[in-house]
Amino acid sequence: MANSNTQHWSFDYNYGSQNPQFAQELLQTLRGYSREVDARQTQVGQTIKHVYNILPNYWRGYSRDDTEGPLSIGTATVERSKDDNLWRYSVQYENTTSGENLRIQFHCSDSPYRPLMDSWRVDARNSGEDAYSQLTCAGHLTVDGEVKLRINDTEIAAGTVDASAELTCNWALFDVIPALAQTIQTSNDGVHIAVLEDLEQLRPKSRLGSLESIQTPIRLDGYYLYGTGLLPSYWWLDAHGDTAIVSTFFETLVLKERIG
Repeated sequence: MANSNTQHWSFDYNYGSQNPQFAQELLQTLRGYSREVDARQTQVGQTIKHVYNILPNYWRGYSRDDTEGPLSIGTATVERSKDDNLWRYSVQYENTTSGENLRIQFHCSDSPYRPLMDSWRVDARNSGEDAYSQLTCAGHLTVDGEVKLRINDTEIAAGTVDASAELTCNWALFDVIPALAQTIQTSNDGVHIAVLEDLEQLRPKSRLGSLESIQTPIRLDGYYLYGTGLLPSYWWLDAHGDTAIVSTFFETLVLKERIG
């Protein structure tokens, strides 16, 4: 990136008519975050929390009370702690423009792929006042590899995972990609994984691959997630191995705080 207004193509959403500019807020967030603890080694019971600023890739159409205020449309928090060989995740996603509020809880085995274990739960709310303003989705993986979901009072089968695949979810990729970074970089064909998108949509044929590294405003190493039926996303790690930027089709998450 040659200057402060130029973005890598994977998160280049800086438009001249947008105020404040996407690049301005992204760079300000990146430069402003600080790590409370430098050590990467996680102790049993220790909680690690990453807090992300949510920036809209396409700002038109978002309802904002203050058009001169920050471009941010909300906050995403990924919190996890390790108990023996189990990771316990709690994700809070709040979009202040749409009124969408998600609370996601799940467990993963302590391996680089963070395979899903036990059951999981997604509680969704929005600012509407009708029957669709709240939704609860609970799920689990059967011994035969079938993904079972119960959405409100309806049980459905979301698909079956191949016995050779370890199923993870997109919210665990904040740790999967740093753990597999070296493997991804040295693989000619990337790393193949099965992803349960937002713990609801099964994407069994997905792949993690590497992009280049960039130096401005800080050193970042790039990765991508592609998959059948899955919109591409781009993941950037900082020099400490933290996921600093995640760019999806509609929005970009930028790390603003790391605790633990």
